[in-house]
Amino acid sequence: MKIFITGATGFVGKALTKRLTADQHSVTALILPTELPPSQRNTEYVKADLCDAKTLYGLTRGHDAVIHLAGAVGYGQSWAACQRVNVTGTKNIAEEAIRSGVLRFIHMSSVSVYGRKANCSIDENSPLVKIGDPYGDTKIDAERLLTSLSRRSGIGLTILRPTVIYGPNDDKFLPKVVENLRKKSAGIIGNGKNRLDLIHVDDVIDFLLLSLENPKTINQTYNLTNNSNGNWGDFLNYLSSLIGEPPPTQHIPYPFAYAVASTLEMIAKFTRRPPRITRYAVRVVGKHYNYLTEKAEKELGYQAKRKLKLALKECLP
Repeated sequence: MKIFITGATGFVGKALTKRLTADQHSVTALILPTELPPSQRNTEYVKADLCDAKTLYGLTRGHDAVIHLAGAVGYGQSWAACQRVNVTGTKNIAEEAIRSGVLRFIHMSSVSVYGRKANCSIDENSPLVKIGDPYGDTKIDAERLLTSLSRRSGIGLTILRPTVIYGPNDDKFLPKVVENLRKKSAGIIGNGKNRLDLIHVDDVIDFLLLSLENPKTINQTYNLTNNSNGNWGDFLNYLSSLIGEPPPTQHIPYPFAYAVASTLEMIAKFTRRPPRITRYAVRVVGKHYNYLTEKAEKELGYQAKRKLKLALKECLP
């Protein structure tokens, strides 16, 4: 197949491009006009700006599918940036794909669209809830926009909602946890028994490839996580042992952790240094979530298979 990828220079994008080319797919990877193309064999790199529709004209022509990974994510993203990239950028690349006659559009969303609702089962039919988070709220808008475009145009849409993605070359999640453990500044939010909602990048890529190959995924949405990971307390203990640091013992109540994160974010605006912990991170780790993945398991026979303890060893330098 001939595949067009956005977000190709990101953590997931690099790993996906490598896998697709290894599987003999033809890949076109979108990079920003200011970026230098990576040294990835058998990949054509094209420069354009998702937020500027005219720069995309003609780029997706002749492709079988678009995999849209690009997004504004991580600390410091403003409402304006999230709106511009996650909504306008998504609209631009989807409309270009439709105009070019692309048959499939696979969109990377997030479980953030559920509004971090704790202590209840969440499947793909659960309501999408805006909570004032620039990332999650604009991901909701992007999903609704794509669904509308798909219904009108007939392009085959698949939406993926993963939990936190980790793996080799992750530059956001795992490095920050390790940094806090080494600085002895990591704490356990709550009792540490909250489910560890992580999924390995290779498991995500397995599902992306499955989505390309299996027509059952057309016009469907799927949660992605690994239900065998255990809890956050055990994870921090094991990761501490891997890096030779004492495990954190301080338990921090969720409301206090959230207030501290809010204060640190305000201070960061003046110091221009990333805060040690953010409100987004507190939401992710501080409560127990139950994202159901039975749909992918029953309909497609898919399960995340990378074991956390083995995978973590490969992620650390």
